[in-house]
Amino acid sequence: MKYIVVTDLDGTLLDHQTYQFDAAKNAIRELRARKIPLILNSSKTQAEILEIRQQLNNQEPFVCENGGILCGIAGIQHLAMPRSQFLSDLATIKAKLNLKYQGFAEATVDEVMSWTGLSASDAENAMARDATEPLLWQDTESALDDFRRELAKIQLQCVKGGRFHHVMGFFSKASCFDQLKQHYAKIWQEEVGIVALGDSPNDLPMLEQANYAVVIPNAKGNKLKLNQSAAYFAGQLAPDGWQSGMSFVLEHIVTDQ
Repeated sequence: MKYIVVTDLDGTLLDHQTYQFDAAKNAIRELRARKIPLILNSSKTQAEILEIRQQLNNQEPFVCENGGILCGIAGIQHLAMPRSQFLSDLATIKAKLNLKYQGFAEATVDEVMSWTGLSASDAENAMARDATEPLLWQDTESALDDFRRELAKIQLQCVKGGRFHHVMGFFSKASCFDQLKQHYAKIWQEEVGIVALGDSPNDLPMLEQANYAVVIPNAKGNKLKLNQSAAYFAGQLAPDGWQSGMSFVLEHIVTDQ
């Protein structure tokens, strides 16, 4: 079996505040030297990930908006209901339940900059969404439960990420796994396994469906609880935790590639 590595970005490979990944460069170089593909799988948009791929010198397929869009295999594949089709329904539910949140669709560039610490151009890229709508949730957990029940009636869900809650169709960061496995199996003529890395609840599907998971603590130092026995729990935040997790994987899991 040959492996691919599928990783979340913010809070996993990238520092949650600075978005830097310097501490992970040794493991990234080792992956490249051993020809192990590194697949970026993030809530970020296509425009954002394209910039990060350039910084990483990464040419592999990638996955945007929590699994809603797969790029680099047969062009661009949309795996979900387009955001443009559900924004009006979202506004209706917000008014009906009198919810307190701010969504990207109604935000200014300055507001997104203040929420994320991004530059103006990076904030604009973050707002260029096709499959998901991030929300800065400012209401109660009870209100969130009510919101999720209303969303389910129109085939939508609300998934918690590192900073935001994301409204989206019924897909996940694991929705791309079959296509990724088929893509690399065709290239290698060999069975493909997946090592996945993540830190947030929206990473759970890919962590639990991977052959091996690496869990990075979130910004508060908390770690996800997995329904997955094959896992490494890093002791440090990103990107140091990503480096230590990948070092373990390269030494003990992906040993013959």
